[in-house]
Amino acid sequence: LVRGFPLKHAHTAGALSQNAMASHSAAYLDEVRRRAAEAESRASAALADLAAAEAVQVALPAFTADVRDASELSVAECREQYVARFRPLLIRSIGALTDPTPWTLAWLREHCGQKCAAVNVGGSQMAASCEVAGVEVMTIDDLAQRIEARSSGRSAYLYDCSLPLKLPALCERLAVPVYFAHDWLQRTRRLHAFSRSWPSLFVGATGTRSSLHIDQWKGHFWMAQLCGAKRWTIFHPEDAWWPLRLQGAFLFLRCAASLHTLGAVNRCLSPSWPSEAPRLEPTFPSLDEMEAQPGQYPLLRLARRVDVTLRAGELLLVPGGAPHRVRNGESDADPAVSVAIAANFVDGSNCAAAAADLGLMARRAAAPEHEDRGAAA
Repeated sequence: LVRGFPLKHAHTAGALSQNAMASHSAAYLDEVRRRAAEAESRASAALADLAAAEAVQVALPAFTADVRDASELSVAECREQYVARFRPLLIRSIGALTDPTPWTLAWLREHCGQKCAAVNVGGSQMAASCEVAGVEVMTIDDLAQRIEARSSGRSAYLYDCSLPLKLPALCERLAVPVYFAHDWLQRTRRLHAFSRSWPSLFVGATGTRSSLHIDQWKGHFWMAQLCGAKRWTIFHPEDAWWPLRLQGAFLFLRCAASLHTLGAVNRCLSPSWPSEAPRLEPTFPSLDEMEAQPGQYPLLRLARRVDVTLRAGELLLVPGGAPHRVRNGESDADPAVSVAIAANFVDGSNCAAAAADLGLMARRAAAPEHEDRGAAA
């Protein structure tokens, strides 16, 4: 793949007819519309009988995050009972994954302080879109100064920085947790868009966070906390398309081919697929806003969720397709800096879903009107 575009097609894309390439784009947009229409259909059914909708949710299996110690959790059990069943899991006492252990902000500054990376500033990592507004390229030394000062008024967060691409020397100083070393993305015959995407590095002070979002192409996700802590909120993957899309009496749907308002936007969760950058995954409003206004989002309480604090020396598994939001710090007053490494991965449990989405993204990248093929991935 070349950012979601198969290599074998990259050399022949110019030979495709305009009609063929247009059909590739249409398939992608058709799937975006299908997902939005499914959300609308489920919303209508639930809103027709809220009591019945609540009864259905109550009858569903509980959604919890087990806490296991690495000393008594085998690789086979982790993959069979948690990864394959899309169950979140927190693993304690995982042992050393980096050299030295742990990587601290001071150590990173000393060993790669002059290396440059794209850093989210002013909360841009909370934006629903994939735009690069609010991103500054700076050295790790500058990042450390910004984090340590905490007085500039613009928070700095090194968010999902690819180590193989941006800080390759660090790759020799880390190990992938054995539980997730079977990643099929690393076992392909040819290089592709995601061969060198992970592991990635996250460095941020208390107050920085991510938005509520779903990782692309149903990728499973693991994170190892090296320093500090992160507070995670994870929703059940199935509830991404039902309770999380059913807030209030209406949905606001935007697609590349149509703009259709089904009701008052401020009375629903309003998952959307913006026409300027249609994506397979929906975007969501701020979880803080939804929790602060339960009257505006009456069905949020039906969504199955777990809240987990990930601390240094622990490892978290987030199942593919699960909406999640992350806040750095054990509390809002935590002075510690959070340092973590993470990766998305694919195996037999999510390969079909990942391949389907990646295929649509590749076809979208082949469309003549898609100028930035990298954005498709």
